[in-house]
Amino acid sequence: MNLESNNPFGIRLKLARKMAGMSLQELADALENKITKQSLSKYEMGLMNPTSEVLMAIAKTLKTSPDYFIKQGQIELGQIQFRKKTALLKKHEESIIEKARDYFERYVEIENLLSIKNTFENPLENFKITNREEVEEAAHKLRQYWELGNNPISNIVNMLELKGIKIFLIDDVEEIDGFAAFSSTGIPIVVINIRDKSLERIRFTIIHELAHLLLKFSEAINSISKEVEKLCHYFSSCFLLPSKKLIEMIGGNNRDYISIKELIAVKEYYGISIRAIVHRLKELTVITPSYYQRWVIWLSKKYGQKDEPGNYKGEEKSSVLEQLINRALSEDLISLSKAASLLNININQLRKDL
Repeated sequence: MNLESNNPFGIRLKLARKMAGMSLQELADALENKITKQSLSKYEMGLMNPTSEVLMAIAKTLKTSPDYFIKQGQIELGQIQFRKKTALLKKHEESIIEKARDYFERYVEIENLLSIKNTFENPLENFKITNREEVEEAAHKLRQYWELGNNPISNIVNMLELKGIKIFLIDDVEEIDGFAAFSSTGIPIVVINIRDKSLERIRFTIIHELAHLLLKFSEAINSISKEVEKLCHYFSSCFLLPSKKLIEMIGGNNRDYISIKELIAVKEYYGISIRAIVHRLKELTVITPSYYQRWVIWLSKKYGQKDEPGNYKGEEKSSVLEQLINRALSEDLISLSKAASLLNININQLRKDL
């Protein structure tokens, strides 16, 4: 999207309207026609400027801060790789993109206020993947580079954000899983829809989207989208659950029978679903394909398509943005109202939280 500098309010109004999932007419209706559709259109095209009273009414209706409309230096997103269902409406797609853009703009704004350099280097930049085995090698290399060893990752979101990768968890329409993209400044961005998803699936999806950004596939693989998706799935399994540790926990390279309690123990330790675990065991030839199929059928019959036993007690949420804002408050770099704007909450709520 080209964000023209000569019409900042109009551009911001259009972005805020899309973020709210509204057409011009729907916004006019929500404003109870105090501002007509024609006037709103002229604002967006830069043909008219609103009064302060009109600006406040629009901001309230769109549930955004008045500051949003005067921000400078909007973030541009590169090619967006969506994981969505065909039923996803265009306005919902645009809404999610703009919500993500707003979140990352607030993130970058506080980093700039604190003079934090926002850079990222892909540890796998020069590692081209031509086959499945190299995907596991890439997962191992990334864990080594980030000094994670073979241990479970308790909070993937925080871990990735401390590595320079921005994560946005959103609760939105079920037709979308999420998307990944690079910002115009080269920062990797991952957006995950958490609606009706287990914690294990959220963790798995985050790393799947990360794989889209970090892995460099050969032309032959890139030409087959389904193969790319399969390998990104495989990378997620390999990264979340290193093969050496899985085989150690299962107790050998060949198993004719595995109890559900063994699988629950692995799930609750590493935060990965039982379905993903048994699939990984099949890929590692610890169990046979036929035994794997028996597990898939049994889980579906007993628990349905999504549910399964075991309860991973980890947590996935970002605390980095809030920490940066609290730091800026402590150093008197921002006011309470600015902090509330950056957190996208009401100032009274912020006072209560503090």
